[in-house]
Amino acid sequence: MKKVQTKTCDVAVIGGGPGGLPAAIRAARMGKKTILVERNSFLGGTAASGLGILGYLDRQGRKALGGIAQELIDRLTGYGGAIGHYPCPVHNSITPISPDWFKIVAVEMCREAGVEVLFNSELLDATIENGRVVCAEVYGKCTRTLIEAKVYIDGTGDGDLAYMAGARYMSGQDGTGIMQPCTLMFTVTNYNLEKFLDFAEQSPENFGIKEDYAKGYDPTFFRASRGHCFIGMDELIKKAKAKGDFHVPRNQFIHITTPVDGMLAINTSRIIEIDASDPYQLSKGLEEGYLQVRELMAFMNKYLPGFEQAQLAGISPTLGVRETRHFVGVKRLTHETMYAPETKREAVAQSAYNIDIHSGVKDHIDLTPVAEPFGIPYGCLVPESLNGLLLSGRTISVDTQVFASARVMGPCIAVGEAAGTAAAMSVDKGIELRDVDVGALRATLRENGNLF
Repeated sequence: MKKVQTKTCDVAVIGGGPGGLPAAIRAARMGKKTILVERNSFLGGTAASGLGILGYLDRQGRKALGGIAQELIDRLTGYGGAIGHYPCPVHNSITPISPDWFKIVAVEMCREAGVEVLFNSELLDATIENGRVVCAEVYGKCTRTLIEAKVYIDGTGDGDLAYMAGARYMSGQDGTGIMQPCTLMFTVTNYNLEKFLDFAEQSPENFGIKEDYAKGYDPTFFRASRGHCFIGMDELIKKAKAKGDFHVPRNQFIHITTPVDGMLAINTSRIIEIDASDPYQLSKGLEEGYLQVRELMAFMNKYLPGFEQAQLAGISPTLGVRETRHFVGVKRLTHETMYAPETKREAVAQSAYNIDIHSGVKDHIDLTPVAEPFGIPYGCLVPESLNGLLLSGRTISVDTQVFASARVMGPCIAVGEAAGTAAAMSVDKGIELRDVDVGALRATLRENGNLF
């Protein structure tokens, strides 16, 4: 028999990843009764995959994120789960983290703030009355829970709550609907990085980033930087493909250092032509990801100097999804308005990462450096015609180019804190989310250390 229970709260956050976690923490810290619903048995989402976080520093090496985003790293560092922010000629910066310590720190911060976390619970339905979300129904362990909140925040990544509530959206890239590919991250041990870098130094044709913006992206840089993201081995992959040993639709090998000595995160799998908001396609994508990990381990052992004895250490518990639904907000930030005065005046978060578009149908990446951080206006978080709900993370209202920068974890965390702050202010004032005073919101965010 299914149990049914009802919970009431001020703020309900659906999804405990980079967009939802900081929202819940900030709302609770502002005195609001907050429930955080997470479908997995851990918090962190993509941050629990082994992938380093992008977006903490801008192209000049200046700090671009503060607030909860920086607090997470400070706490992780105290446990040995982070090693700082490292400038990068290609990615602007990389912040390696331990996925397991991130899970612990996430729970620690939620517990301290008074967030009620509901693990292993999936969003089932939403109830709308007079254009307002009034209930989110979740299900887990034979129990249906009806969450009646004053306001809701969608931190699901795919915008599941907004979708169920009927908010207008589009899927994939503007004009084509093609979605950026997915990746299944995994980690390896028992490798010799010096041997690998010696080989890279002796074979410059195996460096995959040759554009002008990548000046200094060479073995000297990788040896000097404890935190780095290596991209290359193009010619070795061509050789492996010619011999039938490489079928992953990718022409470059990518590894990312981690805070754990002797462990690398591998970001080389590539699952194309799937819509991860569809459960059947998501399942097929996961199947393909696991088989790609098997093939990539064989490739590393056979072809990569220094990785002859490399061993698989772990596989991400979730598929890394770059893109699915984009919702239409009160405001839509575009490439043309990224640096407009109005954007700067209304910004509640910012992105310092580059415009990074992965082709969803072939092996190709269009990367355009972002010289200066750009602001993300509050209106991008507010659905155009739905009350009681805020968008967070990668579901916000932006065009393809802006999304390609703002989709990474750093900006998503900043947007999440902005959403949680706005939600608390809305409850305090007894007003609609769309009526929150942006000036007051910005001031509160700055008081809490946020940068924009």
